[in-house]
Amino acid sequence: MRILAAIGLVLLAGCVQLQPPVEGSEQSWQAFGQQWALKGYVIEPEGKLTQKVAELTSAQFAAYEAGYQVGKDEYCQQDPFVMGRNGKIYYGICNDVDRRFLDEYWRGKRARSKR
Repeated sequence: MRILAAIGLVLLAGCVQLQPPVEGSEQSWQAFGQQWALKGYVIEPEGKLTQKVAELTSAQFAAYEAGYQVGKDEYCQQDPFVMGRNGKIYYGICNDVDRRFLDEYWRGKRARSKR
């Protein structure tokens, strides 16, 4: 339930850049990973996150990865054609899940431009 509330806050924030959690709990890192994926962003490598959060532990990064996978699974359930037609930005998060995802996204983008 808390994860849903956190996701709702992120969606309300809109264009606000996601920042790594200040709290060091694994649960907050898992929620951050899920939110990151639900925004459509590709996963941040451990080295890049360590540049942002110097005291990042292996357990926190593992929680981030686990949350990211949950969010990615949900994000990639979307219809890529509809995403493109609606003008959403796609960063390539689902390319390894379905090779047609990117093609369908661009088909939707082209359909949008023909309106």
